[in-house]
Amino acid sequence: MINCSHLLSKLIPYFYALPPISRTHWRGSPMLLRRKSIFLTLWLSYILILLIPVTGTFILYTNMEKNMVDNANRSNLAMLEQARQVVDNNLQEIEQLGIQIATQPKLQTLWTIIDSDKYIQYEEAVRALKTIRNSSPFIEDFYIYLRDGDTVISPNLKTDAPTFFTKLYPLPGKSLEQVRTELLTGYHYLTYLPTSSSSTAEPATKNVIASAISLPLGETSNVKGTIVMLINEQQILDLLKGIQWVNNGSMFILDEKGQVIVSTSNTYKLSPSLLAETQNSNGYETYNADGTTQMLSFTTGKSGWKYISLVPKSVVLERVNEIKTWAIYLLILVVAAGSAAAYWMAYRSYSPIRDLVYSINKGKNVPRGGLSNEYEFIRHSIATSVAESKALEQQLAGHLPVVRANFLTRLLKGEVDQAELTDDALAFIGVRLPHPFLHVIILEVDESRDYRIADNDRDRALVRFILFNLSNEFVGNSGYVTETDNNRLALILNVPDASEETLLVRDRLIAELKGVIEERFRMKITVATSSLRHGRSEASRCYNEALNALDYRIIHGINSVIHYDEIRFLERAYYHYPMEMEAQIMNCLKSGEYEGVDRLLNELYQHNMGARDTTPELGKLLFLNLLGTVLKVTNALKIDEKQWHEDGSDPVKLIINSTSAEDMLKKVKELCLFICNSVQEARSEQSDRWQERMKLYIDAHYGDHSLSLTSIADHFGMTPQYMSGLFKKQYGINLTDYMIEVRMKEAKRYLEIPGMTILQVAEQVGYSTDIGFIRVFKKMEGITPGKYREMQLREGNLKDS
Repeated sequence: MINCSHLLSKLIPYFYALPPISRTHWRGSPMLLRRKSIFLTLWLSYILILLIPVTGTFILYTNMEKNMVDNANRSNLAMLEQARQVVDNNLQEIEQLGIQIATQPKLQTLWTIIDSDKYIQYEEAVRALKTIRNSSPFIEDFYIYLRDGDTVISPNLKTDAPTFFTKLYPLPGKSLEQVRTELLTGYHYLTYLPTSSSSTAEPATKNVIASAISLPLGETSNVKGTIVMLINEQQILDLLKGIQWVNNGSMFILDEKGQVIVSTSNTYKLSPSLLAETQNSNGYETYNADGTTQMLSFTTGKSGWKYISLVPKSVVLERVNEIKTWAIYLLILVVAAGSAAAYWMAYRSYSPIRDLVYSINKGKNVPRGGLSNEYEFIRHSIATSVAESKALEQQLAGHLPVVRANFLTRLLKGEVDQAELTDDALAFIGVRLPHPFLHVIILEVDESRDYRIADNDRDRALVRFILFNLSNEFVGNSGYVTETDNNRLALILNVPDASEETLLVRDRLIAELKGVIEERFRMKITVATSSLRHGRSEASRCYNEALNALDYRIIHGINSVIHYDEIRFLERAYYHYPMEMEAQIMNCLKSGEYEGVDRLLNELYQHNMGARDTTPELGKLLFLNLLGTVLKVTNALKIDEKQWHEDGSDPVKLIINSTSAEDMLKKVKELCLFICNSVQEARSEQSDRWQERMKLYIDAHYGDHSLSLTSIADHFGMTPQYMSGLFKKQYGINLTDYMIEVRMKEAKRYLEIPGMTILQVAEQVGYSTDIGFIRVFKKMEGITPGKYREMQLREGNLKDS
């Protein structure tokens, strides 16, 4: 016979290798001379990809100016709003101060009582003004002007108006007549005078804004006086300095009449066009002033004051223009570097193509015309190689049956490497095993009186030929047939699952094949089958199982069908008692769970006594093993198993002398119940002892600041949840509540000691501060510790009386 494995090892390299080529080197090909046609295509492609992000970046930078302006406007408007809120709040404080002065009872007599009946002295009015609290840093000073006496009263002095406004507190730029006309005459309610300077005895001066309120409040016709409050302009200017670009722009604050109250520049009069642009309550836009583009932002407060910001657009875009300049330089650099990188990447991508062309062309004659570039050359070479490979495949097809038979024989004998069981390797020799399960059937021809195989090779070959072809017809696409010995064939079936339906199909195939062989060819065959196994590597195991089943033909006789699944359990006899189940029984006994033990014993008994036949000897061995498990637990728990029975009999003798398996099971269950009850009783006694120890521990350590449920649980080696539940189950109260009761009881005892403070009492009963102690004491007793001590002292005094 041909050595198929040797032939296969020789044929596989030829199948995957390229066909032989000539050693003549291709020189001077027009395609290689025009190699840059592909190179330029690759280079231009990479440059095109580079231009995509560059174009996106360019579009992004074109929109950057608009976004920056919008962001600057929104930011400027937000800061204006913040400044507006602060100023509005201080204006409300100014209004409240004016109302406070106007409603001061001692001051009201200055304008409500005629001069001849006044009972208050001006000295008291000065003192009353001093008592009025000025909490606003915006208010620099305030005073009252009385028209009847042409008198001015401030927190520091009382004098006449000419002296006050000309010598003591003159307003620069305002004569006495202007002050009388604009500030002291007529009705005013929070009327503001544009910015001026106050002059005092001190050399330093401050810019102020004058605000006037007429007295009495609400009297528009019969005005008796005026409250004048001076606002510190520097406070407002400092607030405006926090707004971005204020040093490069101009900020204005207008009152409800439209006059400029505060200005960061020397301009106190705004153009009509600017006032027209700010008619709305708030907003921002671009404004052209004197040929310069300005960014205008404005908002209006609750008091009617309007806040306006003007910033040159060039100031805002200064950083943007710098970024644009850098972006242009960077764009040029990126394009240059990207072009160089694209050239390098194109050359790198072209290099494998060039090397591949040279490798294919090495020693091979290629036609000089008709090939435009490297891709065309590679396509032509692959087409030529495929044609030559098909010719080689046709040559190999004649040897394929021999190669396949050799492979299947080695597969059944376990001589195939795992690398040969891949789909590609199997497809090469024409073997398909698409399903996960394998099954092996052995057919052995038995000689009989009706049919006897001759000793010559010709007759034996004829028998193998008949059986081989007949088996192939019945197997079809479900498997393969191979010869293993002179009169023995092996059928390898590949099936999708191991269901009962699959086994029925197998039995039907065996019956039909066996019937045809016996009826038409008068041959007697013995059939042996393996079990269904998952995986291609299990083929040798299936074959060995079928051989083991075939050995039973001596018992079953020739011309029989023997299934390995039916004789596999006859090879050994044992009882079912796994180690996992023994561990479960021991755990249930140690925890006192008799229900779990009862369930496991019933399951074990049903598996051994009900589901299969077991000899009496194996049954006794099973129960002795069970008894050994139970005795292990009694030894571990220090339980005297002889106390189980009233007469103190030995449990081993009682179970061995039982008359039936049911009786043995019953006595084992009784012993298990005795152990579980003992465990439960011991656990209950231990629980009582633990709870008493917990109470004693709390009574001894109630003064410890770190005493808590967690610390107590750590001390006793339990979890806080389990310990709390155990304590409450015994005493009907949470452990933390009991701890609080002990502390409050001791706190009452300490509170009766006169010399101890509340903090000392709190520290004595485990509280680090008196605040937490007072809160808990009041929650428990309904009164504070101090009140409790008062009550105890009062009761003690009554008893002494």
